[in-house]
Amino acid sequence: MTTKDELSQAVENARRDYDEARSKLFKAIKLALDGGVGPSELSRRSKFTREYIAKIRDGQGPRGV
Repeated sequence: MTTKDELSQAVENARRDYDEARSKLFKAIKLALDGGVGPSELSRRSKFTREYIAKIRDGQGPRGV
């Protein structure tokens, strides 16, 4: 049987994994932009809008990423 503490810990672990994956994704987007990949292609591949890609490029994306 799973306890409330175990369930809560699973949520905390999943959030940590999400934050790490998101950070990795944003770094990959920045590297791709620096390498000449265009915002439209990155939009298609990342499922973000071109406008959001531009915010990431311009440093206006989420804090701490």
